Amino acid sequence: MKLRNSWSLVSLFAILVALGVVSAVILMQQTQPSVPVAGGMTRNCNPTSATPTNVTLGGTGQETFSCDSNAPTTHPAFTTDGAVLVTPTVTGLAAPYNSTGLFVYFANGAVNTGTCSGRTGAARINDGQAMALSQNSWNYCAKYEIVGLTGLPTFTVTWNL
Repeated sequence: MKLRNSWSLVSLFAILVALGVVSAVILMQQTQPSVPVAGGMTRNCNPTSATPTNVTLGGTGQETFSCDSNAPTTHPAFTTDGAVLVTPTVTGLAAPYNSTGLFVYFANGAVNTGTCSGRTGAARINDGQAMALSQNSWNYCAKYEIVGLTGLPTFTVTWNL
């Protein structure tokens, strides 16, 4: 009879210990939030201005878009106040624009004329594909080919975080 009482006590003790362990595990739970990288984008004007202000019929080249046609290096299209991961959506970019020739670049970089891809900090814009931009002042550069009678059409770039 004593052996049976001993097993009962051992069983009771095991159950109490198990409950204590279980209750200790679920006593409290806290989830820590994700913490984003600091940074954002600021539009400096809308719409932007084109440099040069006109193109040649049948011509090919690069067009800069900033907030001032006369001073694109000191009047950037937008600024980033820290590193950001953004996804651009491009609408209306059609011929004579070359759809693979749209870039952003450092507005006040060492090279801010000539081919879009050769400008300081140049980063190609691919519609719908995320891209990282560092803290800086930025302008757009678009390559165009064989301009028709209507010139270069309007297009829009929308940035999403």
